[in-house]
Amino acid sequence: MKKEKKIEIFPWKKVFVIAVGVLFVAMMVLSAMGMSWLQSFRTVMANDTVIIDYTLRDTMGQPVLTTDQNLYQTALTRGYPYSFLTSPLTVRAGYIGNLPFTGVQADNYYISRSGQEIRFGLLGEELDEVDAGVLGMKTGEMKTIHFTFNDPLIITMKNYEFTAIGGNFTDASVGDLVPVGFSETPMVQGMDEYNSTPTNAVLRIATVINKTADAIEVRHRYPSADITVKEFK
Repeated sequence: MKKEKKIEIFPWKKVFVIAVGVLFVAMMVLSAMGMSWLQSFRTVMANDTVIIDYTLRDTMGQPVLTTDQNLYQTALTRGYPYSFLTSPLTVRAGYIGNLPFTGVQADNYYISRSGQEIRFGLLGEELDEVDAGVLGMKTGEMKTIHFTFNDPLIITMKNYEFTAIGGNFTDASVGDLVPVGFSETPMVQGMDEYNSTPTNAVLRIATVINKTADAIEVRHRYPSADITVKEFK
């Protein structure tokens, strides 16, 4: 007599129960993470508040202003005296129309030892391009922004003016780096006033590009900045 062949029934009910259990665990994990897991998929959009790490570089590629502690220490070790360490910057994505300059707190090994507080100047044109540059970036992404200035950013100073800000006019030569100051209320009425500290003053590092018998020209233009998105909302 032929044996009847048993028909095996696939345990759909059991599989369904297991699937529901796995889904429940997954939902619990996502709930514990909050909404932060979605951030890895989203990109920066207009009007987002974005926190960035950044490094401003001079024409030789040296880090003038950076949030990178290691980069700052390396610059000092290599004998570059005009590197400044600062904190991450908060920008508004897509914003155009920043103030002519904004001061950020910074440290420099040589200047900070004297107890002086340093406010390094970021130009409005630089911030406008950074604000535009972060659009479309993701958390952790890095980008190099090449600045396109409308102004050549050249300052001409008479020999006494250069001396008044601490420069040595006699020894200065093309290619030298010199600190220059900016203020909302600049001192322009004579040598004596250069001895006073103007209000809302900021510092930038300029390069000597020309020198005559009684005047000197410096440029405080930085061609690029490396930016990395830390977080945004």
